[in-house]
Amino acid sequence: MHFYEYRGFTICPVPALSLADDVWTVNLSIRHGARVKSFETTYSFGTKGEAVFHCINLGKKIIDGDVDGFTVDDIL
Repeated sequence: MHFYEYRGFTICPVPALSLADDVWTVNLSIRHGARVKSFETTYSFGTKGEAVFHCINLGKKIIDGDVDGFTVDDIL
């Protein structure tokens, strides 16, 4: 598992393979100190690599406050 540091947070991509659709979903968790918050999305991609890439980018946007409905304010 890869972890990515960004602005004092740790982004952990957790893509999941949907066997029914044969696609990888974009799921991730973000850690700040001992606190962790998980995020699940409906986004999906054909490969695990694409899903991981989008997990990281989405994590950065969540940390920056650029995604409606997703926040890390409660783990600060």
